Amino acid sequence: MTGSLLLRRRWFFGAVAGGAVSMWSIALRAAPRSENAHERVRKKLISLLRDPQRAREIGAAYLRSPPEQRAPPLALAETVLVETGPAAGIEAIRRYVVARIRRELEDAQVVSLDGWIISPTEAQLCALVAADGAP
Repeated sequence: MTGSLLLRRRWFFGAVAGGAVSMWSIALRAAPRSENAHERVRKKLISLLRDPQRAREIGAAYLRSPPEQRAPPLALAETVLVETGPAAGIEAIRRYVVARIRRELEDAQVVSLDGWIISPTEAQLCALVAADGAP
């Protein structure tokens, strides 16, 4: 079973990296003036995912966990906004998220969701998709 989880982890990292490349042109478009910085960052984060349906399933499992064991869906967008700034491009956000996930895994900070062993950042990223940006 460990090998299976390792393969799932590698798939997820590949999805994040591949999604960033495939969504590059979408992320470079200027956001409408009516959007605030949090919404722009949320959309950039979601664009990192290559398979939004699978992320939605994982995110839904995260959102079903007890509130004291999870962060609100928009907490990740807030953190990224503070850490990278409102003008950060998709590549800077991708690098930040990947580095954060790597640190969490090195520190053995993980969450178990329906057979997936992922970092809290991965779980929050998936929750953004599942919650459609709702706090």
